[in-house]
Amino acid sequence: MDFEILTKKQEEIFLEIKNLEKLKNQKTVISAQLEKIEDEIKNYEDELKEIRGKLEKLEHFSFINLFRNWTGKQDELRANKIDKAATIELRLNETFLMKRDLVSDLEKIKNNIAQKDEQTMMKEYENLTNEKRKWINNHHPLLADELAKLEENENNCKRLEKEIEEAEDAGNQAINALYSALDSLKSASNYSTWDTFLGGGLIATHLKYEKLNESESAIHKAQMALQRFKNELLDIQEMSTRHLDVNTDGFVRFADYFFDDIFSAWSVHSKISSSQEQISRVLSDVRNTMNKLAEKKKIVKSEYETIDQKKKDILGIAM
Repeated sequence: MDFEILTKKQEEIFLEIKNLEKLKNQKTVISAQLEKIEDEIKNYEDELKEIRGKLEKLEHFSFINLFRNWTGKQDELRANKIDKAATIELRLNETFLMKRDLVSDLEKIKNNIAQKDEQTMMKEYENLTNEKRKWINNHHPLLADELAKLEENENNCKRLEKEIEEAEDAGNQAINALYSALDSLKSASNYSTWDTFLGGGLIATHLKYEKLNESESAIHKAQMALQRFKNELLDIQEMSTRHLDVNTDGFVRFADYFFDDIFSAWSVHSKISSSQEQISRVLSDVRNTMNKLAEKKKIVKSEYETIDQKKKDILGIAM
């Protein structure tokens, strides 16, 4: 079989094997994320239970409660508890949604893994490697080691380029989701302005909360898109190829802290503005990340072209 045909087939199998490794790694990562989410759900539920208990105590008669009623402290305490409970409940709802989507992602990954025959792929890769080794030994054995090293680096470049492209796809989806969330918040802000500052009445109040519910849904989609983007970046983070170390520590952390407090105090107009500012900052982070990925992809392509030319030179000598 022609050397170039062998190389192409081997490259295809190599990428399939590495894709299976990636799926297994993602399965581990998402499983760990789900464990963390289960802990968060339990903590939020415990907090809500505790607050409900305290609210019930506030309703019971006592001279202290009577005094607090006279001074307005009772209503203030109740309002504080309710506000805190509402914030926790919103976070709990968001955590349930994250769990639902991550479970769905995990099932898709498991199905993809189940459809792949690892043993067959490994055997085919081994056979192709042996055939190539025979070809090289027959044509020019003195260049065998150098050519094998070049091919290893070439495969790593192709793999990294593929990973970067997948991360770019996830990044574009995150950008689109963030813009949708921003538009939704802008709409909610307009109704909030009308209701809060211009006395919009019951209709404006109803529309404001309807838009806020839409914003909550849009923000969840953005958060999920960011989580998927982060997971793709983590795949790149652990990879390296000759003359190229990939380190995304500086731009994956936004997904860790994003939305930490974005659901609290929805009724406050300023909070909507604050949320818009936060999303704008994250959009900037994502764009910067995408620029870095584009730069890294150029380096990888340049490295690949250099390796490919060296291979052609060797094969020209060998043939």
